[in-house]
Amino acid sequence: MTRSEPATFGVAMPFYDHQADYESLLTFARRAHELGFDGLWVSDHLVVGPPPENSRTWYDVPTLLAGLAAHVPGMTLGTDVLIVPYRHPFLAAKMLATLDVISGGRLIVGVGAGHSQHEFDVLDAPFAGRGEVIDEYLQLWKAVWTDGPAVFTGKHVRLDEPELGPRPISKPHPPIWVGGNGPAAIRRAATHGDGWHPLALPPEVYAAGAAQLAELADRAGRPTPTLSYSGYFGEITPKPVDTDRRVPLTGGVQQVLDDIGAYRDLGVTNVVFRLAAPHLTSDQILDQLELVATDVLPHAR
Repeated sequence: MTRSEPATFGVAMPFYDHQADYESLLTFARRAHELGFDGLWVSDHLVVGPPPENSRTWYDVPTLLAGLAAHVPGMTLGTDVLIVPYRHPFLAAKMLATLDVISGGRLIVGVGAGHSQHEFDVLDAPFAGRGEVIDEYLQLWKAVWTDGPAVFTGKHVRLDEPELGPRPISKPHPPIWVGGNGPAAIRRAATHGDGWHPLALPPEVYAAGAAQLAELADRAGRPTPTLSYSGYFGEITPKPVDTDRRVPLTGGVQQVLDDIGAYRDLGVTNVVFRLAAPHLTSDQILDQLELVATDVLPHAR
C-alpha cells in the first residue's frame, strides 16, 4: 500500500485516577484542540481491578464526549473502544445518535468485545458467547440509524418500530471501527465495520491482520475498512530509547516518526497517541502533548 490518503492524528483521554478529575480532562481536551490534534478518543470501562494499579474512575463515554464536544470544535470524537455488550443496543444506538447530532457529525464509534469478566458479572451480562451478541447489536444499531422502519430480528435481540429519531448527521451512520487484535475482531471489521482500530500491534503483526482484513472484506463484497492504529501507554522523549521493550509510538521522537512511517506504509490513515502513562501527572501529560505537537506532528503529516 502507499500513503495515498492524508493521515489524521488523535489522542486518547487520560483515565487513571490521579489524572481523571473533570477539570484536568477539560484542560487536556482544550489543549489538544489548540495544538492541532485531529481527534479525542475515550476508553470505556466500569471498573478494572483494585487501585492503585488500576483506575476506579470511569466516566460514561457518550456523556463525557457530549460534554467535551463544544470545547473542541472540529475535532473527531472517538470511542476507544465502546464495549458493545455493556449497554442495551437500542439505548446505545439512541445515545450515540444523540452524540453525533450534538457534535455535528464528528463521531467515530470504536467498538470492542471487552476483556474483563468481572465487568460483565457486575452487569449480569454473559461473557461467553459475547461475539455473537456484538454482531447482532451492531446490526440493530444500523437499523435504528438508517432511514425507514427500525426492524431487526436476531437470536439475542429484536426490534420492530416505525422510523425513529433523531437520525445521526453522519450518513449512512457514524463510522463503526472495530477494535481488537485477533481473528474475531478482524472478521467483525470485515463484515460489519467501516474500520479496523487495533491496539498496540507491532507493524509486522498489523500487516498480517490488514491483509486478512482485505481478503475477508473482498469475500463479503464490501470495501476494505479504514485502517487505524491505537498506541499503548508510554512516554515520548527528545532522545532515542535503547530498549527491546519499547512499544510503538513511545521512545524517542525519531523512533516515533519511524513507527508512524511504518504504519502509514501499511495504509494506516489514523493514529491515536496514548500519552497518559500511569506514572505521569496531569501537567506532565500536557508536556507530552506539547512535545508531540511540536516535534512529531509537523513531520508526520
